[in-house]
Amino acid sequence: MIKVLHFTSGIGRGGTERQVSEIIQNCNKFKQYIVTLSYVEDNYFNNESVILINSKNFIIRLLKFNKIIEAINPNIIIGWGTVPFIIAVLDKGLKNIKVINASIRHGVFLKTKGGYLRMLVARISKYVLANSQAGLKVNKIKKGIVLYNGVNEKFNRENYPESESNKKSDAFIFVSIMNLLPYKDYFTIFEALELLKQKGINFTYYIIGDGPLRANYESYLSKSIIKCNVVLLGNISSPEEYLVQSDIFIHSSKGEGVSNAILEAMYMGLPIITTDTGGTLEILDDNAITFSYQDYYALYEGLKILISDRKLRKRMGEKSHSIVKEKFTTERMVRNYERIINAVSNNNYDSISDLIYTKSDKKS
Repeated sequence: MIKVLHFTSGIGRGGTERQVSEIIQNCNKFKQYIVTLSYVEDNYFNNESVILINSKNFIIRLLKFNKIIEAINPNIIIGWGTVPFIIAVLDKGLKNIKVINASIRHGVFLKTKGGYLRMLVARISKYVLANSQAGLKVNKIKKGIVLYNGVNEKFNRENYPESESNKKSDAFIFVSIMNLLPYKDYFTIFEALELLKQKGINFTYYIIGDGPLRANYESYLSKSIIKCNVVLLGNISSPEEYLVQSDIFIHSSKGEGVSNAILEAMYMGLPIITTDTGGTLEILDDNAITFSYQDYYALYEGLKILISDRKLRKRMGEKSHSIVKEKFTTERMVRNYERIINAVSNNNYDSISDLIYTKSDKKS
């Protein structure tokens, strides 16, 4: 049986961790291990199964990971981050272990030291795995493998047939699932909602997620006219309970590879209004209202369109559900993951030609 070692920078409740956990929990064709450089207690994994390298010293990390390799003897290592990938490459040495670089998770290029390092390392990697074509394009990768995220069945709208009749309020319910980070850009949403409030539209806006900007948002909202309309829920274990009661899903991020949250909202049958950046457009199939990053007025106008047209919301929601059911379920993701591992193991890339992205030499 092929042994696959997943090596991550950290384990919490981010998109990378979600994809890795779904793969490990739903794929039994390989012997799989999870190693991380850090973790928080609130995560997607059974902590007893996680091997933690508890050191910030790069040399100690190298030595500890080398011992792990010796003990496990994996056939393939997937580095879900630039530092884990570099450590894996250095530690594997001359051993016959194939190392996959899965550090590309954003669909826009991040102009930071980490962003430039990620691009440089990915461009010289033999095997590059990303969750969007956009991520490969912006990092100037000539050839890579795309493994789109998959959505758990608990987000399938078909499991909630009575949801609309059980709605508890006549107010419009908006929802977002994003961590409270600068590039997620909640301030743009707040400004758009303030315009709606001024027009007398009754709504509740649920924010699912947490992060370092929580205090900033709480301070802003305490002085805003929408302070009674916005609910900061933090990280919760059952976001589907709020999605199923919602009318519209809002996403304002500067750039994603492919957003788990958008896919979950789509599977729940919600119409999507989102920024037109990163890999998001690859999954929407022209079935969303989009706006430019930080353009709060365009977001406001888009929300007005959806609020005023119930048939449009229903039509978009039904198509959202169909797109995910056909292309982006966890089952499909795991099946493609298994194909990728077998292809890398056997050097048979023709078997995954449909998952390969190749950069065009033509100048646009």
